[in-house]
Amino acid sequence: MRMKMFAAETFEAAKAMIFAEMGADAVILSERETERGVEVRAAVDKLGASGLVANEPLFLRDARGGAGHGRGVENPLYSRVRDALLWHGAPQRFAERVAAEGAGRNQGQLSEPEEAIADGIARIVTCDPLPARPDRDVILVGPPGHGRTATAAKLTRRAAVARAELMPVAADLDGTAGGDQLAAYLELEQNQIRVCLTTDDLFDTLRTLKSENRRFVVDLPAINPFDDGDLDSLQDLISVIRAEPVLVMSAEGHPDDQLEAAKSFARAGVKRAVLTKLDVVRRRGGAISALSSAGIAFSHLAVTPFIGGGLVPAAPARLAALLMEDSPGDVIALKGAA
Repeated sequence: MRMKMFAAETFEAAKAMIFAEMGADAVILSERETERGVEVRAAVDKLGASGLVANEPLFLRDARGGAGHGRGVENPLYSRVRDALLWHGAPQRFAERVAAEGAGRNQGQLSEPEEAIADGIARIVTCDPLPARPDRDVILVGPPGHGRTATAAKLTRRAAVARAELMPVAADLDGTAGGDQLAAYLELEQNQIRVCLTTDDLFDTLRTLKSENRRFVVDLPAINPFDDGDLDSLQDLISVIRAEPVLVMSAEGHPDDQLEAAKSFARAGVKRAVLTKLDVVRRRGGAISALSSAGIAFSHLAVTPFIGGGLVPAAPARLAALLMEDSPGDVIALKGAA
């Protein structure tokens, strides 16, 4: 017998996750209310051909041509889309809205869940990639450990491949050796890196670059989205530097924390985001829902740690593929990376 605990906003959402992953034969053992919703323990003793419970969620096997799991009789595609997003950790409201916009509006016209997810996402999510030849200066912002420095290096390399110049600026205002980290990524562009140890040094460097008509990308120190002082400082910097703030956010983390963080950065003036670490998470729905709910457009998807070819322009079809795959996003990384 295989047992597992599922957490969700409501009991119905938890059941949808249980049946999507464990199948229609799953048995609910217990349930309890929590501060964030409910926790439901379920079990299944049905074994696969190998004698073991399959690691692959049921909705993925269904989506690849298997029979439906018996739920959502009136519109089984709606159920499959909703269950896919719930399994990926998306909040129930977001999952149901994507399912309604994709499968609901196109009932009888679409047959594949990935197509329905792409259509639903296209109606409620904005994708707005940064051009390889930047038309604005960029400030990368985000919480600690989400990949700002790697993203700065990827944008710099991407511009170089497009025969453009984007000057990487390490704002090492917190003494974390940001310049050294950037240099480790950019062996070919080390002579372009500018390291600033103080705010005055940063402003002087950016003024010089602007006077020379040179575009730049600033790797700012980490920002705690739940610290009002950090957010106030960020807004001050944005108003002085007058460059576009772009959020770098990891797909890792709890959906509620991701949503609150995204909304905090949106209030600070962020309009676009690069979603990172998609290659090291299985459930990507929380991050996608968070950015969408905060009104932040998807710029690029980081689906590989490699600096060259490490960014994929965001598009509804690519987001849908991420929400149908139960494996690292390396397949998507090979399609349209720049």
